[in-house]
Amino acid sequence: MWGYDSKSNEVFHSTSPDSGHAGEGAGGKAPRDVPATPKDFADEALKSVDDTTSVTVDGTAHVAGRDAYKLVIKPRQSGTTVGAISIAVDAKTGLPLKFTLTPASGGAAVVDAGFTQVDFSRPAASTFAFTPPKGAKVTEGDDLKDAKGGESKDTKGDGPKRLEKEWRKGHEGTADAPGGPKTIGEGWNSIIVLETGGKGMPTGASGSTGNSDVDGFLNSLGDHVTGKFGSGTVFSTRLVNALITDDGKVYAGAVTKAALVKAANAAQ
Repeated sequence: MWGYDSKSNEVFHSTSPDSGHAGEGAGGKAPRDVPATPKDFADEALKSVDDTTSVTVDGTAHVAGRDAYKLVIKPRQSGTTVGAISIAVDAKTGLPLKFTLTPASGGAAVVDAGFTQVDFSRPAASTFAFTPPKGAKVTEGDDLKDAKGGESKDTKGDGPKRLEKEWRKGHEGTADAPGGPKTIGEGWNSIIVLETGGKGMPTGASGSTGNSDVDGFLNSLGDHVTGKFGSGTVFSTRLVNALITDDGKVYAGAVTKAALVKAANAAQ
């Protein structure tokens, strides 16, 4: 792993134990990155396969010049905004070549990630070689260890130590902390609940700002809803909806507006 800070012209270099699996980081744990390839998306989708999900093989496809079969994943639950997920799987290697997620409302896909060209030959190690810029200070990862093998204590400054700190933070697992986000519901109807500890967005019905123009603008950003929980605003996309209540709670998930209101009412 190479990290380069152009501002200080410093370079951080570290190696990880061979995990035996391409794309995995130190200790054999896969980096917690945002999905970028059809396989990344497919792995995330297949994690959700349980009794609330239907999985079928629906015909064949031709993707990136290769024969593939189509795996279709559909929620069995109502109330979710997810319509279906289609994964084109390479017939010879089993590699997902294309991932498509369509919303329950229909229309164009919300996520459409696929290869246009595939080469299964192994790239040369030199492909990943990095040459530090002339005059750059290079710090090896082992140099940032103390005598006991721990991490360097000085990781707040600029340059390579900060790069190492940021890299490690992005690749370490995080447990649910007390007071952190909670999940209610199951399967495709799972909803994340977050206590912000403050007030939510003012709405026209309650928590008015006193300025009609401002109130009108705030209300135009989402749909005002009420219930046993009080009142709040629902912000919608074709896939993910979020309810921000006037008392500072956030309910979000790939569920309908009605499902969010129902969850907020049940939480009272």
